[in-house]
Amino acid sequence: MISLVLCSYNGLDRIPTTLESLSKLHIPNNVELELIFVDSNSSQQMCLLVQKYWQQFGVPFELITLTQNKPGKVAALQFGFEQAKGAYFVIVDDDNELQFDYLETGYNYLQQFSNVGVLGGQGVLPVDYILPPWFEKYAYNFACGPQNERDGDVRPNRNVVYGAGMWVRSEAYQKALQNGFSFIFDFHASNQSVKALNNGGEDGELCWAIRFQGYEIHYFSTLVFTHRISLSKFTDSYLQFIKERTGRSTLLGSLYFRVSLMEKEKATNFWIKELFFIFIFYFKNFQLKKSYFTTELFRNWSNILLLLKMRKKYDNLVNNLLIFKSKSL
Repeated sequence: MISLVLCSYNGLDRIPTTLESLSKLHIPNNVELELIFVDSNSSQQMCLLVQKYWQQFGVPFELITLTQNKPGKVAALQFGFEQAKGAYFVIVDDDNELQFDYLETGYNYLQQFSNVGVLGGQGVLPVDYILPPWFEKYAYNFACGPQNERDGDVRPNRNVVYGAGMWVRSEAYQKALQNGFSFIFDFHASNQSVKALNNGGEDGELCWAIRFQGYEIHYFSTLVFTHRISLSKFTDSYLQFIKERTGRSTLLGSLYFRVSLMEKEKATNFWIKELFFIFIFYFKNFQLKKSYFTTELFRNWSNILLLLKMRKKYDNLVNNLLIFKSKSL
């Protein structure tokens, strides 16, 4: 079975088109399909509306609707995974339209390569979109465009793939849970220090957790979905928001990457070492251009402030990840 996991927060204007595309998917031979819809604490009656639309599209396969009252993408995604029965999960954002062969292509790939725990595709924009001049440079931050220069393992260029259209091998995810994995960078976490670290990035953390289980993270350019991004996001103000979010989430990738290289079982005063590394990296890669005094400076300054605020709490995160990694190996 393949489980499509679709989470939405007040996505009524986007959901009908997404559901219609899912209803037209080609289903691989001898494979069952289910759609897990999770209403992420919306103010609208999303589940009833999704059921209504699914009826209109002929109920091509089973639909399960759930409501997660806890806010945030992490809580909704986890709830969907808990209920999913498939050997593979496919994460579908509420503004995604999967190409008709998306399931066949991804399923065949994962059947062929059993060492792949996560498989990413390629988001493309509708052909009628008029794009701002800066979009191509930041397309990846909008879950669009190629995720690597070639198909296959994203290393050494990357360690993760974006969450939209992501395939997850259930077996790999279950192994991570058994070894103690939990999302530590939840934007809606009760711990405000942890909350401040993240404004997105659950997809990267999921990739790292599965990588720790010994699986690879792959990209396949033939996996294509249309990403119908709201036109309101193609503004300079939203771009600035994206830059700030990316700046805050870099500490997440840095933390997992650093832990992946560590051989010790316990770290002490690691936040000081991380602080030192930020300074070294910034000055080592110094460039006389505007972006280095805006985007790069902001990103590094944000991470410095977070480290100074967290200190021992950050060390605790590192040590928890070291325990998780040691159990996984």
